Amino acid sequence: MQGRDATMAPIGERIGRFEVLATLGSGAMGMVVEALDPTLGRKVAIKLLHPDASVPAEDGAARLLREAQALARLSHPNVVTIYEAGRDGDQVFLAMELVSGATARDWLAAGARTSDEINAMYRQAAVGLGAAHAAGLVHRDVKPDNILVGDDGRVRVTDFGLVAATGDASTPSPVTAGGEVARLHGDAERGDVLATPL
Repeated sequence: MQGRDATMAPIGERIGRFEVLATLGSGAMGMVVEALDPTLGRKVAIKLLHPDASVPAEDGAARLLREAQALARLSHPNVVTIYEAGRDGDQVFLAMELVSGATARDWLAAGARTSDEINAMYRQAAVGLGAAHAAGLVHRDVKPDNILVGDDGRVRVTDFGLVAATGDASTPSPVTAGGEVARLHGDAERGDVLATPL
């Protein structure tokens, strides 16, 4: 993956055994691509870090692996399924369930939705988050862009990149609702800002 554009993965490029088919999305830290798993003959979503991400490569890799380990603890219809974590050179990647559909943000913007439809969508997301909590995990970055509404009507919570175990003091705290850094668990000196400011 040498020389790859920070926001695009060329079609046909390989990430491990997976062949890139399209770029699905890109953010400040990383990107998600649609890829083909030639071994199992199915399409997957691959999550990986930008090579020029603002965090050190080892921190980003550790964050991706923490996300993979968290998702591996969950098996629930309303949480995206992780298939595997791997390496391609120095790049860590996650292979996950490919959801055909839209983010909750795009789903809401696509047309008029009744209050019952909206409530039912968010209720499914809440059930998925409840399953994560029952497994001792806190998502820490719940927002419409991290909720996928499948074409089949099933909702999946995704992007557990900032996940923390209940009572875990080793991970940086998210931004509070007021946009201030939550300086907890010894993060006051580092001042880490991880979640999306509201």
